[in-house]
Amino acid sequence: MKKGILSYSCFSEKGEEALPSDAFINKFHQQDIEPIIFLDSCVCLHIVKVIDFEKFAKNVDFARIIALKEYLERHPNIKISPFFALLELCSQKGEFDKEKLQDFKLRIDFFEQIPLKIFKSFKYDFRRDVFVFRNIPDLKKNPLSIVNPVLKNNYCALLKIRSISLNGLTKDKAEKNLNEFIDWLINDLEIFRGAEYKLAMHVFGGNTAFRKMIGLDCKPAEVKRKLIGTTWDLFHSKFTANSFRLFQVLKRNIYPYFLTSDSNLFKIFQNLSLTVIKDGRDDIVSSFLLTSDFSYPHFDESFINRNNEKLITAFVDRCNLKYSFDAMKVNKLINELELQNGVVSLD
Repeated sequence: MKKGILSYSCFSEKGEEALPSDAFINKFHQQDIEPIIFLDSCVCLHIVKVIDFEKFAKNVDFARIIALKEYLERHPNIKISPFFALLELCSQKGEFDKEKLQDFKLRIDFFEQIPLKIFKSFKYDFRRDVFVFRNIPDLKKNPLSIVNPVLKNNYCALLKIRSISLNGLTKDKAEKNLNEFIDWLINDLEIFRGAEYKLAMHVFGGNTAFRKMIGLDCKPAEVKRKLIGTTWDLFHSKFTANSFRLFQVLKRNIYPYFLTSDSNLFKIFQNLSLTVIKDGRDDIVSSFLLTSDFSYPHFDESFINRNNEKLITAFVDRCNLKYSFDAMKVNKLINELELQNGVVSLD
């Protein structure tokens, strides 16, 4: 399934990659590897809408949903997973909505299992036809407690990118802006954020389409919501494009594909020359990306090469450090940066 007018954007830990053929799927299974397609939150919402409202669903790209369903019908030995997307969709101000999780998961399962012919004809009624194939285990604790440190660091880094951006994004400030962000990650946040660094390269490097990912042109009341949305996008895309992280979290040998409707999010990850380098010994939530992509109007090749050398040096210097999330420090940084950005609370 190649990216095209009818399909979503897809990437893996190799960068841009088409969904696999049966030959590749069978090869994975022979090696005891599970190929899984992780869905982003927008794809999940589109599926839920179509299952609930059939042909009357609004703000949905039916062609893309049908193309995905057709692919799954042709390749029954690969599964889809909404796991990380549902973490986002079912969270509200730090609380997790278990009933919403159950409702959404049943609809995704229904989409995966309903025959293609019936799905395309819209001759189904979810509330009439749904079968509970398995009950979702009761969650004894808030699953967000596990991922909150990652989300807090992500959100804090996005605030810093936006704060620096407020001082100007002209070409003459581009190198200074990026160096300021790198130094802040290392010295203040004390953990390197690979995806946020790549986003910063786009923002400071003159790719104006990425401004919206940090809400740079939003009204004050909309900024926090936008940044939280991007925080989640980066979180589950980073996890679902890296088999090492997934093994650490899920204890399963998985080859992941990530399907997204967000073209800007896709572009952050589509041209990777080196996917992950751990920063902090056993810590799995910190990494940086070595850049061989020179499509930044404000950066020339010599600067990018110098910057890669700077990151390698920083990695070598920090390779024996043990990172520990300091909630008090990160919360303080967030409060300061929200003030600088004029962020209005969502409460």
